[in-house]
Amino acid sequence: MQALNQALAAGYAAMQRGDLAAARQILSRERHPKAVHLLALVEKAAGNVSAAASLFEKAASLDPNDPEIANNQGVLAMQTGHMAVAETAFRRALGLNPAFIQAGTALGRLLIDEERWDEAATVYDDLIEREPENFVIRFGHATVLLGTGQADAAEAVFNALLAENSDLAEARFMRGRARLEQGRVEEALADLEDANVASPSELSLKTLAGALWMTGDRAGFESLLAQAAKQPELVVTAAELLRQSGDPQAAVGALDALRRDHHLAPESWIVAATAYVDANEPVLAEQAARACLNEAPDNRIVKGSLITALLMQGRAEDALDVTLPMREAEPNGQHWIAYEATALRLLGRAEYDSLVDLDRFVRAYTLPVPEGFESLEAFNAAFLEALDRWHPYKVHPLDQSLRDGSQTPRDLTTIDDPVFHAFVAALDEPIRQYMADVGDGDDHPLTARNTGSYRIAGSWSVRLKGGGWHVNHVHPEGWISSAYYVTVPEETRTGDDKAGWIKFGEPPFSTVPPSPPQKWVRPEAGVLVLFPSFLWHGTVPIRDESLRVTAPFDAVPA
Repeated sequence: MQALNQALAAGYAAMQRGDLAAARQILSRERHPKAVHLLALVEKAAGNVSAAASLFEKAASLDPNDPEIANNQGVLAMQTGHMAVAETAFRRALGLNPAFIQAGTALGRLLIDEERWDEAATVYDDLIEREPENFVIRFGHATVLLGTGQADAAEAVFNALLAENSDLAEARFMRGRARLEQGRVEEALADLEDANVASPSELSLKTLAGALWMTGDRAGFESLLAQAAKQPELVVTAAELLRQSGDPQAAVGALDALRRDHHLAPESWIVAATAYVDANEPVLAEQAARACLNEAPDNRIVKGSLITALLMQGRAEDALDVTLPMREAEPNGQHWIAYEATALRLLGRAEYDSLVDLDRFVRAYTLPVPEGFESLEAFNAAFLEALDRWHPYKVHPLDQSLRDGSQTPRDLTTIDDPVFHAFVAALDEPIRQYMADVGDGDDHPLTARNTGSYRIAGSWSVRLKGGGWHVNHVHPEGWISSAYYVTVPEETRTGDDKAGWIKFGEPPFSTVPPSPPQKWVRPEAGVLVLFPSFLWHGTVPIRDESLRVTAPFDAVPA
């Protein structure tokens, strides 16, 4: 044992002074789990990720009861993107030592990154009970509060953290996000601008730019992106924001300007591919997508742009060859189903009709009168008034489908308002009726997930003004999507030109042959339209100056 302790001490000392070769030589002679564990840390420090992972696994097999080994194994797995391995390791560490704070905070960060808010809340509730004054734990707990829609409570925690350390840019950024969700836009902008100056990042740039855009500060938006586009570490985000703002040429130009002198991340080709799609340049879009795949063959995001480029060129068979493996890998990914459907339609395949089946799967219901209201008209008037304070912006969000309108910044289900509660409660009857109407057969991606139980995965409100419309889109993370109509323009109610109507089946890009809409539904106040999240859907622009206000939501199997 003395010899082992001496080897461990010598190996650790060598690692600390940076002599990794000496540490490796000392420790590789030992077979004890502590020596194997320390050697894994040496290989990790040397950048030998594969060797380190193998050594962590060996150390864990030699001593499955050591929480330190499990935690460090999880840290390496998380840093290398192996999240399932990391989660297993962190949970094993906590199972061995429930008071292991480092493992708990690491697991909490992982769950936050994956937006698994309920699980993250469970972890942080335990952590905050164990160490209520721990700064890192309080920050994570506040982040979870914000993620679960408790913006007021989150802001209170961030206020306290900033009172202790006013220079902490991360806390100022998160407080800005909390204030955005509360509709306190000017205060939020001040926080976001300070945070972006102190510690610029892709996330701070995206959040600040989005807020400036939605408040109508076009000059501030353009100035911010002009500066960011000069920085290799931010140009990809800046280019994507330029694309989302409706300027695909500027997006490609920003990337090309820096690509001459810098090697940009593979994601730069994703932005370029999408920008070329927006500019109706499918050949260039395909070239950019393939350039990304040459550098990152497993990148799934760019495959959507590749599929789109192929469909735009009339190469539906090639598109299907790319789509079907993605459908198998992510069977519930609604965008892959949408791409498959479009390819089948272009090929004239009979499977398209059974997959889309618009008459069966697009259904309209009158919302039951919510509890506490005498009529649906009275409810809609109260709903419209309650929604008004949650529409603080002048311009649509950059990354959403609406144009010439605004969207609420916060999930309506997280707002403590009796009108919103009444709305969500009233949705239960039509959702359950829809599930009964479409059935639960295992031969279709919609009905196969029908367990007879659901949960609302998010609800928001959209307000379209004169000229407003929705670009055709799908809801990638949904199952059942919706449009509830609070109020609609006169031209929508009575006109024959389909202004303000919702349309189905038309993709957001041109195809060869063309794929025009196949079904329209005329909106009426008090009507709820339900449909599969994978269906392409959008709206015909409204023309008069009256408002079209909706409250959509996504539902997923419980």
